[in-house]
Amino acid sequence: MTVSEVIAQIKEGKSLAGADLTGLDFSSQDLSGADLSGANLSGCNFSGANLSGADIRGANLNGATLINTNQNGTKIDLQRVLSRISSGWTMDGVDLSGMDLSGQDLRNAKIIYANLSGCNLEGADLRGATLNESDLSLANLTGADFSGASLKRVNLTRANRTGAKIPKSALKKAYIAGATAYRS
Repeated sequence: MTVSEVIAQIKEGKSLAGADLTGLDFSSQDLSGADLSGANLSGCNFSGANLSGADIRGANLNGATLINTNQNGTKIDLQRVLSRISSGWTMDGVDLSGMDLSGQDLRNAKIIYANLSGCNLEGADLRGATLNESDLSLANLTGADFSGASLKRVNLTRANRTGAKIPKSALKKAYIAGATAYRS
């Protein structure tokens, strides 16, 4: 199946659940609302693509490129996200808003330009993580450990930071309730 055939089927509202789309280049394509659940998307390039509202639960994303991808409202598996993070993937621009990541081991995670608003990170281990330019507004950070993390230019507006270990050095130009936290 070619990229144009896939796009045509998506526009017609057809499901591509379980389809083998290995290695296709979907860069800058509109895949919004697509049902790609359980599909083989290994080696696919989604750079700059619109995956908003798409269902990629259970899809094989091994070797897939998801840089600058619009994933607003994309349905994804929590365990798959955690697996990618622990494998050293950089999660660039992902929408994980409202996700329950409480108590998770997210050490050295690279989650940049991401939407983590309303996320539950209570008790999460984020030591050494890079969350630069991410939105953590309204997130629950109670007891989370950000030792050695980088939170440059993150939005922490109305985030619950009770008992969180967030060193000042991690908060370069972080935005908190209408003010820049630390200017260094």
